[in-house]
Amino acid sequence: MSELVIVDREEKIAYVTLNRPEVLNALNIEISEALYNTFYELTNDKSLHCIVVKGAGRAFCAGGDLNSFLKSQDLARTIYRILDSLNQVVLMIRRCDKVVIASVHGAVSGAGFGFMGCCDVAIAAEGTKFNLAYARIGASPDMFSSIVLSRTVGLKLASYYALTGDFFTAEEAKRMGLVNFVVKPEELEEETRKLAQKMAEIAPLSVKKIKELVNRQLFWDMECLLEQEKLGICHLSKTEDMQEGIRAFFEKRKPNYKGK
Repeated sequence: MSELVIVDREEKIAYVTLNRPEVLNALNIEISEALYNTFYELTNDKSLHCIVVKGAGRAFCAGGDLNSFLKSQDLARTIYRILDSLNQVVLMIRRCDKVVIASVHGAVSGAGFGFMGCCDVAIAAEGTKFNLAYARIGASPDMFSSIVLSRTVGLKLASYYALTGDFFTAEEAKRMGLVNFVVKPEELEEETRKLAQKMAEIAPLSVKKIKELVNRQLFWDMECLLEQEKLGICHLSKTEDMQEGIRAFFEKRKPNYKGK
């Protein structure tokens, strides 16, 4: 396993930790490919019944690594490579015979929100902040975020949060059905372990069939939509507006969008 993704095992449970705490576990090419390799191994491991995903340091995941985007010589190619790996992670999570739990805290933004959203169950610490930050840099949602948001909260709320990038709290996320449980920060680790132990006792074949039925009802067009998300943000990455949005983020100013 890569140092960017740490895996700890406890009987039938694997704990997967995003390990770029210095950048709030932002996703670049390297960690995305490490996540692909990690989930390929874990989802094919018949000794495991549950996988927990969490983040090291102050946050679960702040989304895409804008610093790597800023430095990229070919932004569309960079994003394409990242999403090629991450979209496969989404598909592995949705199709495997294990319960996948997102245990989140701090910031859950952009692709981090999508990562949490594609998991079967989510538990959040009080004080966690969620948002889809894409529109703030002239981008569009990726990694399942538009899919799970729209099919969980409905048209009006999905449109508002996707368009504005406004933050919402863990309690609001629970009311909207985006997380199952909200606990005190100091209890997150223990409550996550209890939840994982409970889920690890479910028969794997039952888990797989239940997920197939849920996917058929909610995400029957999952592959197509993931591809549309990927192509959408890659297209926008070639525009002057998205490049302006990323520069403005680092310069701590309001972007000047011109529709180009």
